[in-house]
Amino acid sequence: MIVPVLAAALALTGLPKADEDDLRCLAYLSVATGKVQGDQRRKAEAGALYYLGRIESRSPQLDIGAQLEAILHAPGYGPETYQEDKARCHIQMDPLAARFEQWRGRYEGGK
Repeated sequence: MIVPVLAAALALTGLPKADEDDLRCLAYLSVATGKVQGDQRRKAEAGALYYLGRIESRSPQLDIGAQLEAILHAPGYGPETYQEDKARCHIQMDPLAARFEQWRGRYEGGK
């Protein structure tokens, strides 16, 4: 259903699309981090830092905390919106994580 997505998006009116998308990913990952443990939590935290860095580099003046509050407390934001954001963000993140996993072992331990 598109209504929850539109309602939640209204909280971000006026932001560039890239910031809106990355903020929604950061919101999803912020919630996800609290729901998982161990390796999954580490991955969620890494993803959150990735999106935080993207937003900070593009829009250093943006009050990210206020934007996250607006997203997570927007009328219509709920499980369906969360799942839609999750799917969209993983399309972007998963290939990067796979590339990282391919070469990270080469450099662990100062190799």
